[in-house]
Amino acid sequence: MRDKKVYIVLLICIFVFFVVMFLVFGLQNIKKGNTATTILVGDSSVWTFQNQSWMNLRDTTSIQSYNWQEFQVYVDNQSLGNYYVWHDDKWYLFDADKNAIPYEGELLAYQGNYPITIASFELEDIVDRTYVDAVLSENGISLSSEFTSFYQISFDMDQDGVEEEFYLVSNVFSMDYVPDSVFSFVFMVKEGKVSMIYQKVDQGQYFNGCKPFVTSFLDVDQDHSYELLLSCGRYSISKQVDMLYKYENGAFKMLISNQ
Repeated sequence: MRDKKVYIVLLICIFVFFVVMFLVFGLQNIKKGNTATTILVGDSSVWTFQNQSWMNLRDTTSIQSYNWQEFQVYVDNQSLGNYYVWHDDKWYLFDADKNAIPYEGELLAYQGNYPITIASFELEDIVDRTYVDAVLSENGISLSSEFTSFYQISFDMDQDGVEEEFYLVSNVFSMDYVPDSVFSFVFMVKEGKVSMIYQKVDQGQYFNGCKPFVTSFLDVDQDHSYELLLSCGRYSISKQVDMLYKYENGAFKMLISNQ
């Protein structure tokens, strides 16, 4: 009889354990699996995120299917409000009465069944060249090189209370000199370690490069850690390259790109 009671208690404990595990992890996974959003990155990218998968919308029919749908709109990472969008050669904004809403700056908009956090940040000139010089040296580039981008951003990407440093260094599109090599580097420094995000070194024509810039930090998958939206512009080509990165296990991986 005693063995039977022990057996019953053991079964109850196992059942309770699985119920708790489901409540802690199962519901969260179900919730994540049901998340769906569409993100507009300027006039260059339309991305969908559903069931933890990304898709790049390229054809005109798919893109224009969002005409007159409502999006949460940000310009230069500042909330502009909820507006209806319409696409022709670019995205246009309209209010509920279909009055056109003018805007200037980098457009970022989304619609979905859950909120996305989009953060603001500030660009600053690089003062301490320690990590920049280390990256240049590792890639065989002269430390006396001139730059067309030389900026850094302080931002707490993983929300641990300590800001990481992001560096953007490039000599793409130099107008008044011809460099020996064309280069672009975007990297993060965390606890003294350099994590490369984007790097390109080319011995070819200096107008063939792509000049990188940070478009946004945003938490798309609700894991309380930000993704990095990095873009780069090409000379005389209107459509920029957009790349979304996530920092995991001490390194950056690309989630999606419009290329």
